[in-house]
Amino acid sequence: MRPVEPVDAVDAAAAQAAPPGGASPASELIARAAAIGAGKPRPSGPAPLPHDLRAALRACEARARRLAAGWGEGAAIDFLGDAVAALAIDHRFQPGEARATLTAAAAELGLPPETLVFAVFRRALASQELAQLPPVVAAELALALLVELAPAAAGSLWVLDAAGATTCLVGHGCAPCSRRLREVARAALDGVIAGSPQVRVRVVERWDRPYAALVARARCSEPRQLDDYLAEAAAALAPMLERAAIYDQNAQRERELVAAGERRLVRLGYDLHDGPLQELVALAEELRLAGEQVARVVPEEYRGRVAGRFADLHARLASLDESLRQVVHSVRATTATARPVPEAVRAELRSLERASGIETELEVDGDLSELSDSQKIVLFRVVQEALSNVRKHSGARQVTVAIRCTRSFVSLSVADDGCGFDPRQPASDRLGLAGISERVRLLGGVVELETAPGEGTTVRVTLPPWRPSISVGSAVYAAAP
Repeated sequence: MRPVEPVDAVDAAAAQAAPPGGASPASELIARAAAIGAGKPRPSGPAPLPHDLRAALRACEARARRLAAGWGEGAAIDFLGDAVAALAIDHRFQPGEARATLTAAAAELGLPPETLVFAVFRRALASQELAQLPPVVAAELALALLVELAPAAAGSLWVLDAAGATTCLVGHGCAPCSRRLREVARAALDGVIAGSPQVRVRVVERWDRPYAALVARARCSEPRQLDDYLAEAAAALAPMLERAAIYDQNAQRERELVAAGERRLVRLGYDLHDGPLQELVALAEELRLAGEQVARVVPEEYRGRVAGRFADLHARLASLDESLRQVVHSVRATTATARPVPEAVRAELRSLERASGIETELEVDGDLSELSDSQKIVLFRVVQEALSNVRKHSGARQVTVAIRCTRSFVSLSVADDGCGFDPRQPASDRLGLAGISERVRLLGGVVELETAPGEGTTVRVTLPPWRPSISVGSAVYAAAP
């Protein structure tokens, strides 16, 4: 077994020493693959790549170098498959760049280009990077790899919706949802293979029954070669669609549970507004009248002291009224769903600044527009609870909220520079995140807490992204026994 070289220091030093316009992701892939294939350490030349890209390539290389010594080209193919998938997830390739990169790598490794490209395509479909994606996103990436690496100008995956119409689930390339591709897909789902030299189709089966149709438009040269790619893609897409069906069913139950919790909170808000808050208003008026009545019977030398005491009681009632109104406001689910997430979070941060003088900062990375209402509500509730604890317990001077959305996950962190605490002590119960943690778990996510006395506190939430594969009640899912 070949030892894995410590690449972190090499990457860091190379990034600092690299001249402007140094290595690109493509050239870095070729250099690393050639080194793995030759059984040599990775070249320590300049690699001024972004940190997340360097980390992804390091992980792919480490897995490849764990293969038995002497497997050479096989280990290089393993690395290239994982790396191409990782880079494609983050849209690191321009059209045609991945295939050109693999052609150059084939020359370095002494392998036929078409053989290497096909082997890398197979490995990419089975890669860990692809397996960790939500099913529909993984299917999108599989189609993107098909168009990028196979002799295909376009590719699309078709299913039957609840009304029995042919629906394009995902597509990639030039006009992937054209009428011709739709007709071929519909015929395939009806059991008739009606392809042509330029349009190829492969049925994705589930229990020997048509489950979806994978259709691709071939490039002018060697259209028959596309069949091998379609066969591999169909085999990879079958478990993805199976996971999508389970994912949709679970997500629907999770959304119902979260919605039920929100309805209870809204009901609580209405009950507080119509009950205790109105009682407080009446109590304040009765207290005012009682103060006036007592003042008339108390000797003059004591009236100032009595009036001051009643004023204290009025202040306590006003504070209680304000606290209850804040609770009523905070349980409104519409705050989290009626506005974009960054806008709703900024409003909470401004409220914290006005109430406490704590400096706040919001960092947003990625597109949050496709988050589901359940995800928006959970993220908003985490921000509310974390900021409430910052205000009450931390003694912080600054708090930073960071939201990041990628194709693989959605993350939220709330970090303060306050006093922190020992999470092993019972005082950690004051965080009040037990209910939030349950909501996050229902959406398939995790909550992490990082804190120590005198070192501040960070609450971090990670959720898997989600969007429905096709409309709820789709025939392709309903047909499942």
